[in-house]
Amino acid sequence: MYHFLLPSLCLLCGFPTKNAYNLCEACQKNLPILPHHCLQCGQILAGQPMNIKCGACLTNPPPFRQIYALFQYQTPIMQMITRLKFQERLDYAQAFSELLRERVLHHWYHKKPLPQVLLPVPLHPKRLRERGYNQALEIARGLADLIPIDVTGIKRVKNTQPQTQLSALKRKQNIAQAFVSSCDYTGRSIAVIDDVITTGQTVLELCRVLKKNGADNIDVWCCARRT
Repeated sequence: MYHFLLPSLCLLCGFPTKNAYNLCEACQKNLPILPHHCLQCGQILAGQPMNIKCGACLTNPPPFRQIYALFQYQTPIMQMITRLKFQERLDYAQAFSELLRERVLHHWYHKKPLPQVLLPVPLHPKRLRERGYNQALEIARGLADLIPIDVTGIKRVKNTQPQTQLSALKRKQNIAQAFVSSCDYTGRSIAVIDDVITTGQTVLELCRVLKKNGADNIDVWCCARRT
């Protein structure tokens, strides 16, 4: 009956912790922070000058303003995301939500307004039935008190293959015309949220639809940037 007085256990090492992330201080300090990267797409730029955009973003600017990533897709982040997506470990979604909250409020948007809409990348209905939940939406739920969540404005109408199994070119072909929307986003600032971004083709396609429907500034939030 006194379990509510006890601290939670760290998701990674099992030691007691009292912080909102359910990660102990030692494990949190060892998480793989994203190294030097492109200011727009988040692609890691090893050996390049600081505070620049990559050549791809300069020559062919994406429809979003910036990708904000919590971590690099390495151990233990990759295991955390796998457990969230495929093992119904929704406690990991809560941890990512709290980590995002801290970064959004105290770093990414410390001196600028928050977006007006928080839009989780939707799953195709067949994939949603198979999994039972959308991991991007579960992460977004923990931020609903900051920004209203939009779960109806855009739909995924193409049941794409998992992007991780495809080359960069195949990813682009696979995701083409996967999203539709009849919602008017004119003048709205939007944060698109997903668990992990690799080549960025999914959010590129989604943001193109949002721009076509009038969206103003679009930022992308993710738990991990994969390279």
